[in-house]
Amino acid sequence: MDDKALGRKSGIVLVDNGSLNPKSILEARSLASSLSKRLQRSVASVSVAHSDGVPACELGGLRAQLWKSYLEEAVSSGRQEIFAIPLFIGPGFALKKGKKMGLAQSKASGGPIVRWADPLVSMTEQGSLLTEILAENVLRVLDASRAEPKGHRVMLVDHGSPFVEVTACRNFAASQLQSALGNQVESVVGCSMERREGKEFDFNEPSLEKALSRAVEEGIENVVICYLFLFSGRHAGSGGDIDQICLKAGWSPSRNLLKTDLIGLNPKLLDLLEIRLNSIQPKPEFQ
Repeated sequence: MDDKALGRKSGIVLVDNGSLNPKSILEARSLASSLSKRLQRSVASVSVAHSDGVPACELGGLRAQLWKSYLEEAVSSGRQEIFAIPLFIGPGFALKKGKKMGLAQSKASGGPIVRWADPLVSMTEQGSLLTEILAENVLRVLDASRAEPKGHRVMLVDHGSPFVEVTACRNFAASQLQSALGNQVESVVGCSMERREGKEFDFNEPSLEKALSRAVEEGIENVVICYLFLFSGRHAGSGGDIDQICLKAGWSPSRNLLKTDLIGLNPKLLDLLEIRLNSIQPKPEFQ
C-alpha cells in the first residue's frame, strides 16, 4: 500500500525512547530499513529524546532524528497522517510524552493526525508473536548450550518503570512466556533491572538483583536472562548494567548463566510490526 493508494500524504515511523549508544540507534535504523523493504514504503526511525546527542560521525554521517523534528517536517511537507509504531514494551513516560507531542502539534498546526499502534506488549493478545520471539530466544540459547533445560529459571528482565501499567505489561509477557515454555524450564520470573526508591514503586519487584539472590537461596543452579529490550545500549549491551548486576550477584557464564538475544534481532519482530501497522491503517475495503 503506497501513499497514493491511501489518497492522502502519509508517513510511517518507528518511535523509540532514544539512546546515547550509537549501536542502538543504528540497530533501530536497520529495523526501519528492513520494514521499509518489506512494505515497499518509506519507514522513518525517530527517538523521543537523547539520540540527537550522538555525533553524526558515529552514525554513518547521518544524525539521529527526534520525534519533535519529524513532526515539524511533517507539517512543513503537508503530511496529513502519520502511522506511528511505538518500540516500547508498554505505555511508559517516553511514549506518553511522544503522544502528547503529536497531539499538540496536530492542534497547533491543524495536522498531521498521528495514529498510534499498540506497544509491543498488548494485554489483549494471547499467544502473541512477541511471546513466540521470547520463547525462541530462550530455546535457542538452551539448545546452543546443550544444557538440560528443565533446571533453568528464566528471568524476563525489563528496565523497570514508575508506571504500574508498564510493569503489568512485563508481568503479562512473563506469564505468556511461562505458558509457551511450559515444563521445558523450571519457571519464568518477570523482574526489573532497576526501580525507584519508595514503597509506591514496589510493584516493580522483584528486581533482577533480588531475583538472582533468591535463585541461589532456592538452590537454582542455572539461569537464563531473557531480555525484554530491543537494542544494544548501556543497559542490555555487553558489559552494560544488566551484566554488572549479574556479576555483582555472583552470576556469570562460568556459573551456568545464559543470556538471550535482544528482541530487535529476531526476524519475527518485522511480522509483529507489520501487524501493529495494519491495525491502524485503513482496511482494504475502504481504500
